[in-house]
Amino acid sequence: MMNLEHFWERMLSEEAESVRKAWQGLDREERLAVRDFLANAMSDEGRLDAQRRAAAFALAVVETPPAGALDFARSLAGQVGRRLMVSSGNFSVSTKMDGTLVTTLDIETSLELCKNLLERFPDHGVLSEEHNTVFQGDEWCWVIDPIDGTTNFAAGFPIWGILIGLLHFGKPMMGVAEFPWLGYQFHAVTGRGACLNDAGIHAARAVDFTATDLFAICSRTAKLGVLPIPCKIRAPGSMGFEIASVACGYCVGNLGRSVHVWDVAAVWPMLHEAGAIAVTTVSEGLFPLRAGVDYAKVEFAVMSACTPELMRQAQSRLGDFFGG
Repeated sequence: MMNLEHFWERMLSEEAESVRKAWQGLDREERLAVRDFLANAMSDEGRLDAQRRAAAFALAVVETPPAGALDFARSLAGQVGRRLMVSSGNFSVSTKMDGTLVTTLDIETSLELCKNLLERFPDHGVLSEEHNTVFQGDEWCWVIDPIDGTTNFAAGFPIWGILIGLLHFGKPMMGVAEFPWLGYQFHAVTGRGACLNDAGIHAARAVDFTATDLFAICSRTAKLGVLPIPCKIRAPGSMGFEIASVACGYCVGNLGRSVHVWDVAAVWPMLHEAGAIAVTTVSEGLFPLRAGVDYAKVEFAVMSACTPELMRQAQSRLGDFFGG
């Protein structure tokens, strides 16, 4: 590392190019330590406002996805989605050990996505539902679900999608969610807002449940019984679409069980950039991901809500369904 005094002058200069140059001189372990320091400094109320502001600025610079990453992911998701739309019936279906379906196209699409991402960003990692399920601790790591909603896809039901997320040291910073038959492409970058087909989106403003609200659930949640809320319940069959629906204001919340990280990594930035919040049953917190963990073995429930007030209502009313 360069002279420490000079390094911190650059890192806290509030000049993007100076921050990037200081960052480029660090190895992986040094970057982790600096990232953690900046995150702690920006939230430390004991520090001067100017120090917190400088730390927040530096953190935003180093966590900005690489140039071209969003456009590449959006183009790739659209390309893959269009190809899958014309593949109806041209695949075989089998059942995984957890009872969910997998098609030959899930596996082929996963390989295609991984190949394209690694060719474009060879120093990045990739985590996928169909292979590469162990997080290696890469600074930048793509998390993909090649077909989110495989049962819908196999049945010809149009709510399924391609999810592509990008994490920085295990923390979601960017996501793309393509739902080809609906003509929907959601995308978000942390700090830049969330969009549906290039139009900005925002979660609903509800503070209590009403009979006209939509609330999304998965089939496993539905099997537990009637939810003690007055909403109209919907079960789209795609976790990505459920959470994206909260982000864009279609639904006021969602509750899903037996979820994995590739079901939510891409839509996590959309949800938060749209003003909504989410919680999971992962005791130590789902994000940042932890190096060496096989995320195929990390199964959890997730609940989202459009506002903090509604989340308090949801946790009070739906606790038995969420963590039971």
